[in-house]
Amino acid sequence: MRYCVAALAFVTLSAAAHAAPFDVYRTACLDTGVDLAKVRAQAAAQKWAPLTDAEREKLSPGNLASVEGWAIVQGGARHLVSISGSTVEGGMTGDRSGSNVVSCGTLSPKSDEKPVAKAYSAYLKRQPSEDRADGLTTYTWAIQDTANVNYHYLVSGTNMPGLSLSVSSIRK
Repeated sequence: MRYCVAALAFVTLSAAAHAAPFDVYRTACLDTGVDLAKVRAQAAAQKWAPLTDAEREKLSPGNLASVEGWAIVQGGARHLVSISGSTVEGGMTGDRSGSNVVSCGTLSPKSDEKPVAKAYSAYLKRQPSEDRADGLTTYTWAIQDTANVNYHYLVSGTNMPGLSLSVSSIRK
């Protein structure tokens, strides 16, 4: 009996460790409502570390000045958080022209994406589409209501510097 309890505890801890990238991402991006001011306030309150230049380069190669973000150290791993915002303008944007686009994402150390995708699906209460190409796997969840469109992504692969989770919200 003691071995069963120990084995169950190990499996539970292993599953939690594998879903840790989603937990960090959920706290930074989803629980803040993808609101840049709330992410900034949480970063200040939680004393998230500023990104190093090397981390900025990892998030946006060749464009360090464009990256706003922080690092969250959890369980010995360094998860990079980045945020951005812009406005949709003209062209082929149709009824979305003038909408605000807000993005929040994390880059976590490489890990098995399957438990992370499962945690993300459970959170959104839907299954993603999956695309596999050139050593990358992209999971996508699209959620739309009358005023907003949210695109959720999980990207992993052999040529990725880590496990990338992100959400882009287009709000009228």
